[in-house]
Amino acid sequence: MTPGRIALVAASAALLWACSPAPSNRSDAEVVVAEVDGAPVVLKDVKNEILSMRGYTPSLEARGPSRGEVSEAVRRAIERTVVLREGRRRGVTLPAGALEEEVMRFRADFPPGGLEKALLQAGMEPDAWREQLRRSLLYRRSADAIAAAGATVTPQEVEAAFRKERNPATVPERIRVRQYLFDSAERAAVARAKLQAGRPVGGDAGDRSVEGVDLGFFRRDELPPELPAGMFDLPEGGVSEPVPGEGVTSLFQVTRREAARAQTLRSEETRIRESILAPRREAAFRRWLAQATAGARVKVNAELLQKLVEEKR
Repeated sequence: MTPGRIALVAASAALLWACSPAPSNRSDAEVVVAEVDGAPVVLKDVKNEILSMRGYTPSLEARGPSRGEVSEAVRRAIERTVVLREGRRRGVTLPAGALEEEVMRFRADFPPGGLEKALLQAGMEPDAWREQLRRSLLYRRSADAIAAAGATVTPQEVEAAFRKERNPATVPERIRVRQYLFDSAERAAVARAKLQAGRPVGGDAGDRSVEGVDLGFFRRDELPPELPAGMFDLPEGGVSEPVPGEGVTSLFQVTRREAARAQTLRSEETRIRESILAPRREAAFRRWLAQATAGARVKVNAELLQKLVEEKR
C-alpha cells in the first residue's frame, strides 16, 4: 500500500469503521487506531513509530506530531504488521543474543547513560524501546526471508558479469572480521581468552555478545578507523585486544584470511552473485509488500488519529 493510498484510507475511514473517541482511562496500548486483517494497530505503536522517525527526540509531549508524521507512522505500522505476520508464517525467529547485540550497537553511539537519557527526553520507556527494537530486528529478518524467496540469479548471469568487469590485476589480500560487544572491559577480556582458546562466547551471566557481528571482508586500504591498526597482523582466528568505546568494549576477530590472488570466476563468484542479487531482493520485497498491503483489509480510525495531531497544537 502506497503512502497516498493509506492517506486516502485514513481520510475515508468513517465509511469503513464507526469512530468514537478513546475513553480517557485507557492506555495507549489499549486504544486500537487501525486493523490489518483483524490484527490491531494500537496508539502506542503509532506514537513509537513517530519517536523512531524523529530519532527519539523531541518527545511528543514537547511537540505534537504533524499530519504527515501520523500518516507516515500509520503506513509503517501497517507494513510492519503485514511483514511480521508473514515472518511468523515462515518461522522467522531471532538468534540468541541478537537483541543484546543491537542494544550494544545503539549504546556505542551515546556517552555512558546517554541512551537512557535520550529515551527519557523522548518520553519512551526503556522496556518499550527494547520491544520495538526486537520487533524491528524481526521485521528485518522477515523482510530478508521474503526477499530471498523472490530473487534468483543464474550461473550464466554471474559469468557474464565477471567477463564484463574482469580486471587482470591481482586481488589484494583480504581479512574477514567479526565484532563482539561487551558492557565492560573485564567481560571482554574473559571472552577474548575464550575465543583465543577456540571456545564459543556465551554461557556466563555477563556474556551477551554470543554470536558477534560479521563485518565482512576488508583490504588493507579499506580497514575502518574504528578497527585496530594491527588487524592484518593477526592470524586466522586471532583476536584483538579489547577496544574501549562509549559505554561498550569491542573485540575484533579475524575469522578468515584470503591471500592476494589472481581474479578468477571461482574466486569472484560469491561477490558477483551478491552484487546482482541485492537489488533484485529489494525489488522483490517491494513488489511483495505492495501486493500484500493492497490485498489486506485495512481499517483506520481517522478520528482518533486526528485527535493525536491536535493534542499539542
